[in-house]
Amino acid sequence: MKPLKPYLILLTLFVLTQNPLMAQCGPQFNYSSDAGRFMVNEIKGCAGLTVEICITDPAINCSSCSFDFGDGSNDVFTHTYTSTGTFRITVIFPNPIPPDFIDIEITDKQAPNFSLYSCAGGNVKVDILDTQYDNYQIDFGDGTQQTITQGAPDPEHSYANNSPRTVTVKGIDNNAFDNCPVATDSFTPINTIPPAAITSLSVINDSQLELRYNLSPDILYRLEIQPNGVGNFSFLKQISQATLIDTASNLNLANTYYCFRVASVDPCTNNTVYSNTICSINLSLTVQDGFNNISWSTNNPASNFSLVRSLVTDNSRTTLDPYQTIGNTLRTYDDSDLQCNTNYCYSIYATYGGGVSMSSEQCGVSIRTAATESIDDLSLIVDDNNIVLEWPLPNTDVSEYVIRRDNVKVGSSQTTTYTDEGVNVQGQSYCYSIDILDQCNNVNNLGVNACSIYLEGAFDNNNVVSLSWNDYSGFQNGVANYTVEKFYQGASAGSQSSSVTNFSEAENNPAEQAIGYRVTAIPVNSTLPPAVSNLLILAKPNNIYYPTAFTPDGNGNNDVFFVKGQFIVSYSLQIFNRWGQMIFTSDNIENGWDGTINGKPQPEGTYIFNVDITDLAGREFKKNGSFLLLRK
Repeated sequence: MKPLKPYLILLTLFVLTQNPLMAQCGPQFNYSSDAGRFMVNEIKGCAGLTVEICITDPAINCSSCSFDFGDGSNDVFTHTYTSTGTFRITVIFPNPIPPDFIDIEITDKQAPNFSLYSCAGGNVKVDILDTQYDNYQIDFGDGTQQTITQGAPDPEHSYANNSPRTVTVKGIDNNAFDNCPVATDSFTPINTIPPAAITSLSVINDSQLELRYNLSPDILYRLEIQPNGVGNFSFLKQISQATLIDTASNLNLANTYYCFRVASVDPCTNNTVYSNTICSINLSLTVQDGFNNISWSTNNPASNFSLVRSLVTDNSRTTLDPYQTIGNTLRTYDDSDLQCNTNYCYSIYATYGGGVSMSSEQCGVSIRTAATESIDDLSLIVDDNNIVLEWPLPNTDVSEYVIRRDNVKVGSSQTTTYTDEGVNVQGQSYCYSIDILDQCNNVNNLGVNACSIYLEGAFDNNNVVSLSWNDYSGFQNGVANYTVEKFYQGASAGSQSSSVTNFSEAENNPAEQAIGYRVTAIPVNSTLPPAVSNLLILAKPNNIYYPTAFTPDGNGNNDVFFVKGQFIVSYSLQIFNRWGQMIFTSDNIENGWDGTINGKPQPEGTYIFNVDITDLAGREFKKNGSFLLLRK
């Protein structure tokens, strides 16, 4: 071959340096086509990857080359892929050079999935959960980077202080461009691992329960379970701060209770700090004749159990929370305070180390076929012309109280009191009993028959009162004693105790004639109201007297005719001679007749008197009679 003339050499060099289509491939081009006629800068990456082509043979004039990037684009030498898949780049050269190709992989890989876990002493462990990439580059946010291969042990890193950091993880495949999304997470180093707290546990049904936690960020938490509070705890699952409400499923809560705790793990040292232990409460309800039996199983809580009861009808729900407080070692409760044929729902809760455990709710309709309890204590209080009946509230669902007087129904009540009006309490005692009709239409008529206390008495002429009354039988535990109370003009004037049903005393108060007495039966059972008798008003006798003869002879003995007595507040005396002429009058009990008219002595003989008297008790008396005037 003849050498080229100098001007042809210069022309060739000029063409090669001025036509980039024929330039040499630079160092950024690392991947050769199938036949080696061209190279590309990248063969793998995420969507958005830009691929460049260079021609490896400078002798090839590619001014008439055709480029097919596999996705229908019209780009030349450079193309950006926006969709995922495997694409074949084909370069069609001028004849007689055959076409050449290379395959490009465009992926839709996401940012790597990773977790940060705190270790004591300001350390962190990076848990690469991702398997998309061949390698992972970790930037710890303090100028330190580390690259690990997929499956390598999780890296640890120690921070110099507790300043917040941003940790970045980038996934990088072999022979791929690192244009895929990166993941970041914030992290604050800590000195010690804090314990978790289980704040509540609620049984949902026979196979599920709900747990709620108080958790810190970036701590490796492991939920552990222990059936029936026996044996070792076992791993159930891993949780994180994002687990606000957690559900444990596939449990046998009908026959087993479960205790839970959360382990806070230092992944760098495997040291563990535990939360409080909280246990589920398995509640069951058995409807019995006359009561509902509630039973439950669980570990002993820190404090007492609280039983919640709801009365449920078609239109309402009435809840008592708590209905009962039950000791933490007990596991059963019988509820007999029930309305018949009523739907009751129960749940129970308790505190375990600061966390509240709530059972599921169990419901049932109450039944009772046995007779209700009887009214065995009945207080009868006499009040004016009425008798008030009071009795304790029974432990049963009462529909109606039937009041019987001397075995005859006289009324009914919805409450534990009844007033029998218009009875002759000053004339006799009345006997009562109470029948109970419950909401199941069961009747109990075996209650006590109680008779009101009927107080009787009188004063003798020496102002000694004698009282008596019937023994009260309305208290099943009996009467402790009787109290006899005395009244002056309606005001209490003292009281005395008596162990028997009679009483006497000398009443010598000269200022009081009408004396009131009332007897109260004090029950042995001090929770019951006492029984009270009628108020008996007795008047001391006024002892009205007068002489049958008088001798007005001036000797100072029986010189004046008087009508005398006790407790006299009003007095009118009239004296008549034998012819019916009124010869003397007086409105002053101290002013009697001296046997004269206008100073003239009257003859011996028989004289007539009339006297009208009102005493302190308000009683009015009319007396008349005759007397002799005698002179010596």
